Amino acid sequence: MRKSVDNPVSYRPMAPGEEPQVLGLAERMFNEFVRADFTREGVEEFSRAAKSMIFDRPDGHVILVAATPDNVVGMIALKDYKHISLFFVDSACHGQGIGKALLRHAIEHCSLHAPAIDSIDVHSSLYAVPIYERLGFRQTKPEQTKNGIRFVEMVKSLNRHRA
Repeated sequence: MRKSVDNPVSYRPMAPGEEPQVLGLAERMFNEFVRADFTREGVEEFSRAAKSMIFDRPDGHVILVAATPDNVVGMIALKDYKHISLFFVDSACHGQGIGKALLRHAIEHCSLHAPAIDSIDVHSSLYAVPIYERLGFRQTKPEQTKNGIRFVEMVKSLNRHRA
């Protein structure tokens, strides 16, 4: 059963010290919705990459969160302001527009820091393909498997109007 978020949700960069909570959210949602489509190698690769992105924050990576005063309820990790590496919303909060708002904030963040970028892409899990389609992404290549990770390449045009 879904619960509604009682507290207002803010959208912002991940704060120092939130890494364990953000990783916990990503791992829980991965296990609930995505893991079944991955091989053992893929699960290990996801775990390694998620920890690195969230804790090490390699150059070119940024993480934004959707948070109530009590909890992080969503997260999105971006690479080079044009590739979604991780994107999860707590299942208890699905269907409330949090993912849509988080993506909108991420695109605004990317536009501010990299105004020349005109699209954003993702290697979507099979579970998330219809979700990304509702968010305006379109499939660009057939399903693939790399390092045990099954995914579909998708892209969203940012429809920027240049003067």
